[in-house]
Amino acid sequence: MFQTRCWVTAAASLLSIGRSGVSAPATLNVPGDFATIQACIDAAVSGVDECVVAPGTYHETINFLGKAIALRSSGGADVTTIDATGIGGSVVTCATGEGPDTVLDGFTITGGTGIESPFFARLGGGMYNGHTSPTVNNCTFSRNTAIGSEGGYGGGMFNNSASPTVTNCAFIKNASQRGGGMSNYDGSGATVTNCIFSGNTGYEGGGMSNTVSSPTVTKCTFTGNTATYHGAGMDNYGGSPTVTNCAFSGNTADYGAGGGMYNHGGSPTVTNCTFSGNTARYDGGGMYNEHNSSPTVTGCTFSVNTGRFFGGGMANYFVSNPTVTNCTFSGNKALAGGGMSNDSNSSPMVTNCTFSANAARYDGGGMYNDYYSSPTVTNCILWGNLPDEIFGRSTTVSFSDVQGGLPVGAVDGGGNVDLDPVFVRPPDPGPDGTWDGVDDDYGDVRLQAGSPCVNAGDPGFVAQPAETDLEGHARVLCGRVDMGAYEFGIGDYDCDQVVDLTDFSSWPACMTAPVVQSAIDNRQLAIGCTPFDFDGDGDVDLLDFGGFQRIVGP
Repeated sequence: MFQTRCWVTAAASLLSIGRSGVSAPATLNVPGDFATIQACIDAAVSGVDECVVAPGTYHETINFLGKAIALRSSGGADVTTIDATGIGGSVVTCATGEGPDTVLDGFTITGGTGIESPFFARLGGGMYNGHTSPTVNNCTFSRNTAIGSEGGYGGGMFNNSASPTVTNCAFIKNASQRGGGMSNYDGSGATVTNCIFSGNTGYEGGGMSNTVSSPTVTKCTFTGNTATYHGAGMDNYGGSPTVTNCAFSGNTADYGAGGGMYNHGGSPTVTNCTFSGNTARYDGGGMYNEHNSSPTVTGCTFSVNTGRFFGGGMANYFVSNPTVTNCTFSGNKALAGGGMSNDSNSSPMVTNCTFSANAARYDGGGMYNDYYSSPTVTNCILWGNLPDEIFGRSTTVSFSDVQGGLPVGAVDGGGNVDLDPVFVRPPDPGPDGTWDGVDDDYGDVRLQAGSPCVNAGDPGFVAQPAETDLEGHARVLCGRVDMGAYEFGIGDYDCDQVVDLTDFSSWPACMTAPVVQSAIDNRQLAIGCTPFDFDGDGDVDLLDFGGFQRIVGP
């Protein structure tokens, strides 16, 4: 539709005359003033002007040339496309010191093939950021590739020692050897928020690949991505990304490990994330950690993931020691270690977690431990897993509910029980009696009144500041921590395991009580009022009262 050559109209020529040094901002229009986007960028004054692009398809590649300008569409990404098909290279380039004031907003970026490095690797099909930190909002990166004879990085976006801020973007059906959707490389610290990674492919890191990089990824969705080898959703090699409130679902590692996430030699922080329906041809359907990888995994759910061999929900291998807290593992399956597998000197710390309805063909329906692995399991529930709850010696289990009792050789740390945990809805394998994903009901593993797991955890347990259970409620509600991922007692002010009008009589005092400010700037409720903080925001108000009304008993 538009010429790919950078020529300007007469009006554009007049606009460009004397623009250098002008302090008054100007809105430059494409194609009204300039026939191409690049011509507009060339004429724009850094720190002053912006380029506004009308709906249409623009067949070109663009380079911001180090300018602090906003390039935005007037109609949004659905109707405004920059298409490099047949041109080659990266569709968008920021490689001249661009900072946060360089803005790309509201485009579909497609048809890029990336730049070729001196080592014949292709880099950044959709966008290349080198030692820069631009702002990218509301964009769709679709059907870009970065596939070279010696490898490729970042089909949708490649960040080389770069820290862009990427918000409300979609990375769809891009492809590269590493990081089909996005690749962060060599110390890149991208901030990625409210983004979708879907249908991307890579040898490693179908959705995102992080090589010695630690991006911050928040409220993102990784779904339907594929990796030939490792990390279909996300591949982390030597970096320590922070991943919060993200969903990993339906990702597939065809011939490797880590359907949802793969971690090698780093310490990622993964909080409040879901791993569901991911598959690995070998190990770690939901998450795979290897070679001294020690992620901190908090408040996450692992459900219906499949590892062909080890670790349907999570597999830890070769001195990998994650810290796993307030998580649930349900409906996962593997040959060994349906919920979790620990192998080759891997000794995770597993606290306040619930393992239920997981299945292994051979051993360790809930947890499998082998080759000098010595996990520590505290305040946990392992119930209803097939064919057994825990397999392997050298497991230290304390203040936990384990169906059938501890396995031979396990270290009894005290406080353990073998009693029905009284879940809100017990898991049910269906008429066939096996956890096979056909007729299963994975239940609701919150605790009911009368559960032997209520107030039965480690009496010496002290919650971390602002620590919550999997539902967002305070981790300790009635003086002593519960077993499992959920804390019983929200609304139960007098801790008699019944929410009734007696509790309600204490409501006014808590609603008017002052909020105590702690030394580390974490608000704390008045003593005894945590059971009324339904929304977990640190106070008791009318929003909490709505929650109380929903559960109060007769």
